[in-house]
Amino acid sequence: MIRNIVITTAALLFVVAGSAFAQDATKPPVMSHDMAGKENCTMCHSGAMEGIPAEPADHEGRAVDTCVLCHAPDAEMQTATAAGIPHDLAGKDNCTMCHSGAMEGMPAAPASHEGRGTDTCTLCHKPSS
Repeated sequence: MIRNIVITTAALLFVVAGSAFAQDATKPPVMSHDMAGKENCTMCHSGAMEGIPAEPADHEGRAVDTCVLCHAPDAEMQTATAAGIPHDLAGKDNCTMCHSGAMEGMPAAPASHEGRGTDTCTLCHKPSS
């Protein structure tokens, strides 16, 4: 009986500890190394080096300097929750057309988003409905 209690307790502790350190499934994985001397992410993450994951196919064409926007531990993508999109996206694939600050009553993209293309908006911002 005591053996069963010990095994059950150990299993529960394992589950609780594992969930505390689990990666949030809605966020991209955080890089597990520092960036010093490793500014060209695709040099290692090309699929040519054994044991190092290749960049996913949906990252094709993205500039190397954009990797840290999502994968750095202190990136907004990791530390903040992006506001939802309160409208449908049908026919609205150019976010900056409305969110440039030129339209009255329409929020502009924040300064921290400078240099990001409109193809990156929905990586963080999802339709609310």
